[in-house]
Amino acid sequence: MIAFMLTIYVAVVVLLFKMKLVKPNPYPIALILVAGIFVIGGPAVAWTLSAPVSPRVVTTQYVVQLVPYVKGQVAKVHAQANVPMKKGDLLLEINPTPYQNALDQATAQLQAAREGLKQAEAGVDVAKASVASAAAGVQQATAAVGQSKAVVSNALASIKRAKAGIASAEAGVTKAKAADDLAKTEEQIAVNLQKTDAGAISALRVTQSVQSRQAADAALQAAETGVNEAQAALLQAEAGLSQSQAAEQQAAAGLVAARAVQQQVDASESQAMLGVKIAASKVQAAEAQVSDAQFNLGQCKMLAPADGYVVNWTVQEGTMLVPVPLAAAGTFINTEQTFIVASYPQNWLMNVESGDDVELVLNPFPGRLFKGKVDQVIPATGEGQFDPSKSVPLASQVGSHGFLAVKILLDQDQTIPSLPLGAGGTVAIYTDHGKPVHIISKVAIRMQKWLLYIMPS
Repeated sequence: MIAFMLTIYVAVVVLLFKMKLVKPNPYPIALILVAGIFVIGGPAVAWTLSAPVSPRVVTTQYVVQLVPYVKGQVAKVHAQANVPMKKGDLLLEINPTPYQNALDQATAQLQAAREGLKQAEAGVDVAKASVASAAAGVQQATAAVGQSKAVVSNALASIKRAKAGIASAEAGVTKAKAADDLAKTEEQIAVNLQKTDAGAISALRVTQSVQSRQAADAALQAAETGVNEAQAALLQAEAGLSQSQAAEQQAAAGLVAARAVQQQVDASESQAMLGVKIAASKVQAAEAQVSDAQFNLGQCKMLAPADGYVVNWTVQEGTMLVPVPLAAAGTFINTEQTFIVASYPQNWLMNVESGDDVELVLNPFPGRLFKGKVDQVIPATGEGQFDPSKSVPLASQVGSHGFLAVKILLDQDQTIPSLPLGAGGTVAIYTDHGKPVHIISKVAIRMQKWLLYIMPS
């Protein structure tokens, strides 16, 4: 466009000299040169900063390297190179036999793990029943100990009563013996008096003395019998105490044994619960293995990741594929979204902002003008990147070509046929500054639109 403006200006100057409207003197020539600089240079500077135009344009799309997740031989190829397809369409199939076998094995292991979990849970139920039984045994043993202690207490009370009975009986014996001795003495006195002097005491009195002595003998004998019975009761009570104490010791031993059994079954319950946890963890591990096996089996079918087409598609049935990024089966071009990137000198972008209007022509579509918006000025360039290296960067290699990339999005109402990846074109950005000179870019971009019919690109 600048060349076009310069051509028109030179033509006007030549016309002025040809028509002799201006004499070819040094002063007019110098004035024409200075005027040309301002007439052409001024608008050119304002133009490049307000509505910059760039022929450095490229269309780009997301590219996916088709690397399989699992390795194996290709069993069947479904996709064809450069043929459009939809997301989820089948690209190829890898022989699934080893992965199906792995899934079957993992499924069997999962079933075995679940059976083991059921057995472990049944063991917990048995252990809980044993714990309940042991607790009941402890309660029974505790009750038996209590009963034995009560029996011992009763036996001690019986001994105490027996000893009291002995003491009472012995006191009765002493009293009866004293009475018997007195009766014997009175009898002897009465008998002696009767023998000495029959008239000194009556026969009735003697008889009464004899009867009193006999009654005293009987009372003494009864008292002695009571002592014997009391002593026998004491011996029986002491024997009962020994038996009750032995029963108490036996009940205490039973309680200790019951508690030992309870501790043992508690330990068995803890072990059974631990077995359940271990079995449950085995089930989880087996489920994870089944999930992995199912995933690997599903990965035997390579599907289209999006709408698009494949290029560099040379796989055939029998090809061995491995999950290595450097050995991709092909390249998939995602046509769901197309971006346009233009390269501009950095100083031309001082007024460019996101949202500025854009007009562009694309080389595959001569005669068509497309519109869009500036998405963003990409604030980075690879010339400023220093990769990690064992070598110190060379200062002579540090520098920049002075270009930055601008990402452009087409308006949604723009209908574009299938746009090839890497297509070129020309783009004009219209900033909010210098709007009067926007006409230059508008003319230039429309000229380029029609020139595409005759100019190779």
